[in-house]
Amino acid sequence: MHFPDIRRVATVAASAALVAATVLVGTGPAQAAPGGGTSGGASVSTVAATTSTTARSGLTAAQQASDYWTKERMRTAISADVLVEKAGAVTGKGLGPTGAARSVPPAAPTVAPAASRAKSLASGDIGANVAASTTVGKVFFYNPADGRNYVCSAGAVNSSSKLLVMSAGHCVHGGRGGQWMQNWIFVPLYNYGAEPYGRWSAKYLTTFNAWINDSNLERDVSYITVYPNAAGQRLVNVVGGNGLSVNYSYTQAVTILAYPAAPPYDGGWQQYCQGTTYRPGSEYKIALNCGFTGGSSGAVWLRLYNDAYGYVNGVMSTLNSAGVNKSPYFDTAVMDAYNSVAARV
Repeated sequence: MHFPDIRRVATVAASAALVAATVLVGTGPAQAAPGGGTSGGASVSTVAATTSTTARSGLTAAQQASDYWTKERMRTAISADVLVEKAGAVTGKGLGPTGAARSVPPAAPTVAPAASRAKSLASGDIGANVAASTTVGKVFFYNPADGRNYVCSAGAVNSSSKLLVMSAGHCVHGGRGGQWMQNWIFVPLYNYGAEPYGRWSAKYLTTFNAWINDSNLERDVSYITVYPNAAGQRLVNVVGGNGLSVNYSYTQAVTILAYPAAPPYDGGWQQYCQGTTYRPGSEYKIALNCGFTGGSSGAVWLRLYNDAYGYVNGVMSTLNSAGVNKSPYFDTAVMDAYNSVAARV
């Protein structure tokens, strides 16, 4: 398997926040987030994932979703950032962080990894060696509201089911007036058409009702339970799983691994951005000047990334004209939602 070398430089927006480091080191003890607001908008909805095509005899639901994705459909899928604008997304609903900082630990894979696993390097605008993660992949789905195919990014998350993925809310549901996405698959370590860890079809889709009903960007977060693969193996046991952090300070050193697909990127390989997040104005979000474009929606923002996995502290939600990417702030509601789906199989 060929993996593009780190020296294939990608263009990202310049930012004083970007730092060069081979491995992202810890940022010290956990800090409780400021403020004592409510974790309102915390309710979630879950649906069984569906496909857009008529069921074919002898095919499982997982196979049917996977079979939809021909190489041509993958190649021509649209970056999902346009769905945020279509949803009439809003912010500033008065949601706030609550509770003490806490985390779920990551997990290493239990299935013997491919020999090339440690050799793959993500691409960025600085000369550090940042390993691409097998926990991170490209997402493909069909939007029944407009009949078009889309792409996002996502990351596997450790849970008792070992079947959980995290992404943006708009990567599973169209928001206010929209519908649940169909033919949803996750392809870990996608590499210009190569799929070294196969395809993992969604079994259940979960996101916040505040996103579904109001297109509230502060709840633009989703959890996806996938089927085991054809060999009966569970996702996290095969690729590993990131941990999850909530109620930490707005200021965190993170590594973002994503598949931006709109120019100047092509969506073919993992790109990375490292830096220290900040709170954008009075929004309950975290931000970083990465300049990542559409296709990076849903990418995991990782604390303590160790060149294999880290702790998800955000997911890619939006990009503005100044190149600022934003994620919802991860509060207690994000952990509550995780707990509601962690054991689902």
